[in-house]
Amino acid sequence: MSISLPTYKLRETPLLGRRQRVLAIVSTGLRREFRRPAAIFAIGVGSVITTVTSIVLLLLAPLLLPGQRLDLSFFFLPVSSPTILFFVTLMASVVGAGLISDDLDSMAISLYLSRPISHGDYVLAKAAILGTLVATIAILPLMITAIVAGLLGLFPWDVVLPAIGVSIAVGILLTAFYTTITLFLSSMTRRKAYAAAGVFAITFGLTVPVEVLASQGSIGNPVLLYLSPWDNFLAVARVAFGAAPAPIDWSASLGILLLIMVLAGLVTNARMRSMEVVAG
Repeated sequence: MSISLPTYKLRETPLLGRRQRVLAIVSTGLRREFRRPAAIFAIGVGSVITTVTSIVLLLLAPLLLPGQRLDLSFFFLPVSSPTILFFVTLMASVVGAGLISDDLDSMAISLYLSRPISHGDYVLAKAAILGTLVATIAILPLMITAIVAGLLGLFPWDVVLPAIGVSIAVGILLTAFYTTITLFLSSMTRRKAYAAAGVFAITFGLTVPVEVLASQGSIGNPVLLYLSPWDNFLAVARVAFGAAPAPIDWSASLGILLLIMVLAGLVTNARMRSMEVVAG
């Protein structure tokens, strides 16, 4: 009988798959945002004020639009509220501006993009974080407003149910636009303050001057409204809710918004592919 020393074998820890890593990035990012005071303010105050404003506008709709039949077009009023524009912009800048730029600044991007996760997976995970939070302003208040209108008997349910569906559709468009644009700006700089300023510049730096110039008698060219993402969105929303048509063509406006989103997404993905990663 021989005596020999025992042998030990080190078991390798299996790496998480792509799906698990993407879900981990999304869940971790959402938990972090729900602990940040600025994000909590944008989510809580923004969603509450937007919902209350939308309900008030709907309650005042018979006074604002006297003699009009109670139909789907009334629900365009809450969608076109400047409150939604402001808080969507605030949410995108507060939450989205640092989603990629912070990783670039800390060089955590090289760890995120290590195998088996791809560049597209990383961008998709960041988009899921921002899109979920922006939707609390762009979609949720509009849905609640339509449901409240039905429960209070202000509108028949055969109008409320289509209003909910259309609100979700136009809310998804607004959410997708601000998600792609904000991630594009965040990927272009290591300073999230610059990305946040860019979000506000694209929104108010274009919308306000364009609307002023388009309404002036000396200029008065509605074509200028195509330069404003918000006016392009409103043109699409008007048609979706059956409201009075905008001075610009809704199909061209929709094409402009989709083209901007596609280009921003491609540039963001290309920017991520230029990053050096640590294989693993």
